[in-house]
Amino acid sequence: HEACQAVITQRHENDLGNYRDQGFTRASVLVLLPTRGACHRFVNNLTSSLGVTVAKDYGERFDEEYGAPTEDNDAENIDILASPQGDDGGQALTAAKKAARRKSVLKQKGASWLELFGDDVNKDDDFKIGIALSPRMGTDSPRDCMENEEGGLQVANEGSTVSVKLYTDFYKSDIIIASPIGLKMSVAPDEESHEENAGSADFLSSIEICYLGRADVLLMQNWDHVNDVLSHLNKQPKSNNDTDFSRVRGYLLDGRAESRRQLIMCTEIMDPCHNSTFKQFARSISGSITMRKRVNSEAAITNNVLLPLRQVFQRVNCPTLATKSDAKLQYFMKTLLPQMQRMNQKHTLIFVPSYFDFCSLRNAFLRKNVQFVSVTEYSRGTEVSRGRARFLQGRKPIMLYTGRCHFFHRHTIKGARHLIFFGLPEYPEFYSEHLNNLNHTDVDDDDADTSVAMTSCLALFTKYDAHALERVVGTANCKRMVGGQKSTFMIYS
Repeated sequence: HEACQAVITQRHENDLGNYRDQGFTRASVLVLLPTRGACHRFVNNLTSSLGVTVAKDYGERFDEEYGAPTEDNDAENIDILASPQGDDGGQALTAAKKAARRKSVLKQKGASWLELFGDDVNKDDDFKIGIALSPRMGTDSPRDCMENEEGGLQVANEGSTVSVKLYTDFYKSDIIIASPIGLKMSVAPDEESHEENAGSADFLSSIEICYLGRADVLLMQNWDHVNDVLSHLNKQPKSNNDTDFSRVRGYLLDGRAESRRQLIMCTEIMDPCHNSTFKQFARSISGSITMRKRVNSEAAITNNVLLPLRQVFQRVNCPTLATKSDAKLQYFMKTLLPQMQRMNQKHTLIFVPSYFDFCSLRNAFLRKNVQFVSVTEYSRGTEVSRGRARFLQGRKPIMLYTGRCHFFHRHTIKGARHLIFFGLPEYPEFYSEHLNNLNHTDVDDDDADTSVAMTSCLALFTKYDAHALERVVGTANCKRMVGGQKSTFMIYS
């Protein structure tokens, strides 16, 4: 009798297990993107691949909130449609010249910058949107309509097997698309809110696929937000949320959801922060794989330098990763700065990829009473213009320029004769761009000292900068420069 009862119980459990096909909440896919413009492209590609057409009214709402910003809302846009007659003729001509000038300047910033921050792209980095996918209800009907509870209407075309809803509540969504900062703010505790799920991250408890698009841009924004969001994934929910626990998958109930989650990270550059996050949060029982592109010597970015120049790479020895910044700062202040002061070297541009390194270098300059100007991502427009003018005219011999500032604004720094990379840039094209701009000095000969008759370039690196170094000099040269006995290397262009 006991044996028969055990068999019956086992069959009952097996039958029950066949119906465990749900999670704690509905959302199973999380997509992290840097800007609303990237979200707009992602959703359009999704609906296009599914053969779904968004209803006109709500398609216009999505295009208005995530598509190209209108001219009325863009303070930097210039109205070139003014009347060419009467008293407004001169103003229309001036506006047209300004618009043409602006278009020319933006074109010089490059296609990669225009894709993220151009006038026809929404660059807002605070957003979040839910998407619900549902099977078509009537296969005999040529078109199926589904009414969103919040008013969003989506239409599935003939031949499509799924219907899509936008702007759905996260607890009723299959896909959540958000920026790290937007999602982080939604799960942050809100003491003033009286809503039931305010500040709750329960909608992230059953995520099966987490996709990070353009992780290199997310790194430039604030990578800590990405880590904070990933730390909220697949936690046990704090509320019931109307969950039918008899249908929840067993590994979710056992707290092993992380072992079944896929983490997909796509980036144009490889950075130690990416590797650290991937190793920390990619815990799938199926293992992990990392694919990266090796850089041949012929494809190294040093081959794109057009100016005849001797490029010097100086390796700074440091025992640990934690002492990397201090080691470079000590080398610069004790070795490079005295040489610059002894030679009365002017027109020196110092490129600092990390803002923390910039703060350390700036404070050291202030303690030594070194004359310099700085251009950072936090500088106002007037500060940038004033600093660039003083550096170009030679009134300030040194300019500190941060990597994130160049990423977001792509300033062309004129007047530089000497270039020092306090660290190699994350994007290799930044290296060749700055070296090629050394030829665009626009400095009067009377102001130039004898030491700037020739341009120079010096790049500092450590063994922990191998990823950035590889993109600049190539894989083979990187191995030799990082692991070799010599600490100084020269490349001629």
